Amino acid sequence: MKKHLILLFLLTLSFGMTAQKTQEQAAPTSSNKHAIGLGAGSGFALDYSYKINNRFSISSRFNMLAYSVEELEEEVDGQNVLIDATVDFKNIDIVFSYYPFNTAFRLIGGVGYFTDNSLNINLSFDEKVTIGEVDFTSDQVGEITIDNKWQQISPYAGIAFGRAVPNSKFGFAVELGTYFSGAPEVSLDATGIIENTKNQESLLEDSFSELKYRPYLSLRLSYSI
Repeated sequence: MKKHLILLFLLTLSFGMTAQKTQEQAAPTSSNKHAIGLGAGSGFALDYSYKINNRFSISSRFNMLAYSVEELEEEVDGQNVLIDATVDFKNIDIVFSYYPFNTAFRLIGGVGYFTDNSLNINLSFDEKVTIGEVDFTSDQVGEITIDNKWQQISPYAGIAFGRAVPNSKFGFAVELGTYFSGAPEVSLDATGIIENTKNQESLLEDSFSELKYRPYLSLRLSYSI
């Protein structure tokens, strides 16, 4: 996933540089102080930005990523497993942008407050399972439910090309960053024959501990007001 985000960032960066250069040539100085923006990438975003001076700006934004997949089939040890997964992230950010070179390139830092921040996975068997010489139905075998929740408050750092408040009426920006959310809190539940699987919760926490960084990509269109 991270590789795809970086590739998309690089592909769109060249377009953003060209668009921003054209804007700055058309409007080398600007009295614009306020802007609203719409973003898409790792979810959808709506934001408001205020230009403090030529070096700093502050933005508040709302991000939402809601995605689900049902009955995705995967083969595990010769058995067909059905996977249901739901991602639900909603957060409000306050971020500062700093323009170190007095150009459209900026460094971004701030904090995000997540009202929803969960990843839920449900695993079940598509057909009967044979153990020894005994056949069990999928209901008898049971299912596994994995819930992941991250901390609500997460620091954020990123880079972007494109001004938070454009010099002209419209602006375009590409942003890539990450939330430092810490390892998720993992809960594991199981039913049926595989009920004892829930004793492996600590092992599962170790597997998910690498998910403490959540990447963020946004392609943003802004409008000065």
